[in-house]
Amino acid sequence: MLESARAQYGLPALAAISIRGNQVVERGAAGLRAVGSAAEVGVDDHWHIGSLTKAMTATLAGILVERGEITWDVRIAEVLPELVGSMRPAYEDVTLRELLSHTGGLPTDVTQAPSWPTLRSAPGPLLDRRLAFVDDLLTLPPAGSRGSYAYSNAGYIIAGAMLERRTNRLWEDLLREEVLTPLGMSATGFGAPGTAGATPDQPRGHVRQGTAWVPIAPGPNADNPDVLGPAGTVNTTLDDYAKYMMAHLAGARGEDGLVKATTFATLHAPVSGSGYALGWGVTTRSWARGTVLQHAGSNTLWYAVVWIAPERNLAMFAATNAAGDAGAQGTDRAIQILLQRFEAVFP
Repeated sequence: MLESARAQYGLPALAAISIRGNQVVERGAAGLRAVGSAAEVGVDDHWHIGSLTKAMTATLAGILVERGEITWDVRIAEVLPELVGSMRPAYEDVTLRELLSHTGGLPTDVTQAPSWPTLRSAPGPLLDRRLAFVDDLLTLPPAGSRGSYAYSNAGYIIAGAMLERRTNRLWEDLLREEVLTPLGMSATGFGAPGTAGATPDQPRGHVRQGTAWVPIAPGPNADNPDVLGPAGTVNTTLDDYAKYMMAHLAGARGEDGLVKATTFATLHAPVSGSGYALGWGVTTRSWARGTVLQHAGSNTLWYAVVWIAPERNLAMFAATNAAGDAGAQGTDRAIQILLQRFEAVFP
């Protein structure tokens, strides 16, 4: 069925997994790791999940809030006081909660930052380069009024830098130590998966050239610059992401886990009536019999989507190594397939 959906939307490959509670219901993968190669994808391959990373950053924040290392309502100026003076005054009082809910009025297009063209070639430790980019972002004009929803990668990059400052640890290390390792997500990493080579050892992201998909080998051009990490540079496997979905599904059903149930409730609660919580879109669906948590992500070379339905004790994830409308439509079709098959067994 995944192969049929992959072919319908002309995608290089398509993968999907569904869970019920803490059990995998089914998983599958179909297609090629790279167009022009004979290497087929498998169920243990890695997929770039783009902005699905945001919920991981928010979860990390929740862990640090519980530990007392930071608060939801701490202001940018409190955590990064050396940037006061260079940042626009409108940003000084923006809080971590507002950054994570896209309600801080932050810029929505990070490519407008003066340093964007040189981000991939800038020297120095990642911790320093991320802070320098944050400094740059905070000079840009607001995208909207504070308190209103405006989706912003900039907000998550700034939030990640705040977590780094309060812990004196790199966001990548923090996420690995505080989220990935406790959940047993040992196969999850950062950036484009795999290594460059004639025969792809992992799926490649693809760019559309005319009517053809062209694979991009792992390297600087295969993902966004690494300073964007907290906003969307994670890659993972079906089984690893299933562990992450299990944690949030249980939390949404009122169970303690990686964080307390009360913290999960904060992560999953929409802010300012926007329909967006902390790293999760929140809406309702009839098939879910209530609330669903959802998000999509893309670095323009991949596309991924997640749906969590607490009332059905169900979560689903789908990913493809291409993007654009085809990526969105193909992964949506994969989710439909998972849901139909789930409902046939668990009406």
